[in-house]
Amino acid sequence: MSSRDWGSWLTAVRVDRLPLVLSSIRRYPPPGMDVRKAHLYLWRGCGGPMGDVPQILDVLMQAGLVETEETWLRLTKAGRKVATQDHRTGGKFLGLALVRSGVFAAQASRLLEVSAINDDQSLVCPAEVAIKVAPQLIGVLRRFGQPVSLADELTVSAELVTEIGDVWSLLPPPSVPEVDHRKDMGNRGEIFSYRYCRSKADDPGKVRWVARDDESLGYDIEDLNFMPKRRIEVKASAEKVVRFFLSPNELEVARRCGSDYEVHFWGGVSLKAPLKEEYERLAKDGYPLIFRGLNDLLVSGRLSAVPTQYLVTASDGSGPSGR
Repeated sequence: MSSRDWGSWLTAVRVDRLPLVLSSIRRYPPPGMDVRKAHLYLWRGCGGPMGDVPQILDVLMQAGLVETEETWLRLTKAGRKVATQDHRTGGKFLGLALVRSGVFAAQASRLLEVSAINDDQSLVCPAEVAIKVAPQLIGVLRRFGQPVSLADELTVSAELVTEIGDVWSLLPPPSVPEVDHRKDMGNRGEIFSYRYCRSKADDPGKVRWVARDDESLGYDIEDLNFMPKRRIEVKASAEKVVRFFLSPNELEVARRCGSDYEVHFWGGVSLKAPLKEEYERLAKDGYPLIFRGLNDLLVSGRLSAVPTQYLVTASDGSGPSGR
């Protein structure tokens, strides 16, 4: 399943199965539920098609409610809160976790595009239009009660508009989170720098996450609050030592742009922690490390770049000799 399909897949029936899965996992004392038997155990607790269970677990992990360690599946602190207290709030805790996780990223973006924002920062949109572009997201938002109303128009309070418009809610979850860790790490770094640059900018609207639309530019973010614009390449690593790879294209763009090209390095990044909590922790630790004017830093020797790959060809263009 591609990340763009998550919102439409997560129907109201499937959302209702999420707390049942959390309750099933909660019944197992430490170290937790055996991952190798989890699909069968969880299906018995939540019903529905058994084939849905792996995707449900992916959603709960993306939302920071479930985690794995070695061969054990267990609830996070946030997951225990949803499992034990969410029924008292009509599902608000779960709804907020889903919105912040990015599973409705595409629908959130579309809803913001077709809606009007009032002077008090609340959102209003014709109901027919809103339901067409964001049906599953609206279903989750209605868990919040009075801040959301749906009659001839959809109205959403300013507080919830902030949530669905925050950068954390606009990053889609990875399609197969256990496979491409490098890509997922890069996505985390990019959204962290996007958030960081917006928080520092005079006009956040002039900070653009350009790599989402074009990965060939040689950088990930551009900040138009500066003249000439600042181009930012983002690197992230689970390690804290400053070590990252530059593509030939990135190095060429860095040389061409000079002092207007910088690298943001985020170290000690965890893929398991919820995005917002991880960003706050890393920011407190002093990240990102910013290397402004990357080419000058390389020329001066403050940073060093060593080739790690070479293309080997036969000098005369001939093939194997067979010897």
